[in-house]
Amino acid sequence: MFRRASLMALFVMVAGIGAALLLPPSRIGLAAASSAKTRGGVTPAKADTLLLTYANDPDTINAITANDNVSDAFQRWVYEPLAQSKFENPDILEPVLAEKWTFDEPKLEFTIHLRKGVKWHPMSLPNGKAIAAKEFSARDVKFTFDCILNPGIDAASLRSYYEDPDAKEASQKHKIKVTVIDNYTVKVKWTKPYFMAPEFTLNVPIMPRHVYSVNEKGEPISFDFSSKEFAEGFNNHWANRLMCGTGPMMFVEWAKEEKLVVKRNPDYWGDPFFFETVVFRSIPNTNTSRQEVLQNKLDWVNIPEKDLYLQTKDHASVKTGKVKLAEYEYPGYRYIGYNLRRDFLKDKRVRLALSLAVPVQKIVEEVWLNLAKRTTGPFILGGSAYDTSIEPLPYDLKKAAALLDEAGWKDSDGDGIRDKKINNVSIPARYDIIIFSDAPAYKTMAEIIKESSRQIGVDVQITPTKWALMLQKLRKKEFDACMLGWGADWKQDPFQLWHSSQADVPESSNAGAYQNPEVDKLIDELRVTLNPKKQVELYHKIHRIIFDDQPYTFLFADMQTAAYDARLQNIKHYRIRPAVDHREWVATTPRSFGK
Repeated sequence: MFRRASLMALFVMVAGIGAALLLPPSRIGLAAASSAKTRGGVTPAKADTLLLTYANDPDTINAITANDNVSDAFQRWVYEPLAQSKFENPDILEPVLAEKWTFDEPKLEFTIHLRKGVKWHPMSLPNGKAIAAKEFSARDVKFTFDCILNPGIDAASLRSYYEDPDAKEASQKHKIKVTVIDNYTVKVKWTKPYFMAPEFTLNVPIMPRHVYSVNEKGEPISFDFSSKEFAEGFNNHWANRLMCGTGPMMFVEWAKEEKLVVKRNPDYWGDPFFFETVVFRSIPNTNTSRQEVLQNKLDWVNIPEKDLYLQTKDHASVKTGKVKLAEYEYPGYRYIGYNLRRDFLKDKRVRLALSLAVPVQKIVEEVWLNLAKRTTGPFILGGSAYDTSIEPLPYDLKKAAALLDEAGWKDSDGDGIRDKKINNVSIPARYDIIIFSDAPAYKTMAEIIKESSRQIGVDVQITPTKWALMLQKLRKKEFDACMLGWGADWKQDPFQLWHSSQADVPESSNAGAYQNPEVDKLIDELRVTLNPKKQVELYHKIHRIIFDDQPYTFLFADMQTAAYDARLQNIKHYRIRPAVDHREWVATTPRSFGK
């Protein structure tokens, strides 16, 4: 993930981009758009539109505060980091906005030399006044980190990587200090060793200081970027509905529930993107988007519902070769997450019982048609951090009922629902699970879980919810349980999701308020351990404890399934998100929007 190397991005099963993020085509070396070649050496199309889809609008497309796949999919065409992981070898960071860098290990300090001549995209204030295409500089880099570190800005999930949970004083809380040396040189010093310091120094989306430091009239919000006043202005900034980056594509418009459009940046510093325009159409219903791609009205559509995908294989457009299909692994996992502050869900025996009552294998076979593999923990299946010795939980209603009995949950009034007195108040064994309203497979899964849970005296309520509202509920911890997925990066820092210090942080990714001192200790040790073998040992211990605590019912990692117009060529699949590199894509025949 180019935005922040270990950040986990929420995803659900949605049409088009729900689980296929988009990477900005960013290359080394300047090139004039009129004569340049794309990454594959192909001349960019003079007029060609790539048509994609998305299901539901996010609540923001700010590259720092957003933490979901839809907003991330938009941003990847526009914003750029200092460096990003190579698709071919994710262990290598390749330069983007940084031309080169050095790391002084004894001092824990990066010296970063920035690319010269890079310009921010031109844009306009809400009143129509133009903002010129200002040159990117070291001040933008420092500004970006100032925003991340400001405690009032809604970026708790990202900020967690730069904070020291052991700090005794507020002045020591942040683990990095950013210093501007000149317009094209910046130093980033870490106060303590961190095993992912390169990723979190270089692999962060850079924000335009000249845009986000002014209000809608062009007046300064505050030049104290650590202030509460600035944070309030940033969180509610007029540009959060727009995008201004340095990338190969420029923001054109976002018409909610209709489309988002980006176009090729004529002044891009690197190799241009093949397509002149990219249009994301808002299509909440997967079957609708599937029909559109089968009629060659869309270029690429994810089909997460496996029954629909298998039906697609028999369609005439597929058999005649007009539409092609893709199946590929996606680094992430799906889960049911619990809010551990709810009385019914605090006891890990209860959570284990709920997990034992989920017929995961049945769901894999009947809902996902065996295009998924069971998982047991919070790391990428097949990665070194994942402990393969841990067996998935069986489906065992008898054991689940016994655990609930042991935890004191019994049906005292004969209504079929267990209950327990807590602080002299009778609490029913009931929880509400929020699911993404436009994901039919999630609804099917939730109904299977509801029926199975009923057999052990637990009442499950199902609440389909729009994506933006779902994100708000998670950030505010206003839920009992949720059915979602995490898209994970090549290398992961579990701090964001699992450290106790994040449980009480507003807007953090530890939405379930999970806390375990033993896990905290292991995470703290992992973060300062540079030995790969020792890292794997710590990862496995963390995996085991979280599995035992069951703050999530870990479900499975599924194959991504998609259909695409046969005009698209050179599509390859990789082991890092988004598993495809759109810089490589070309088209044999052009299309315009709507055709």
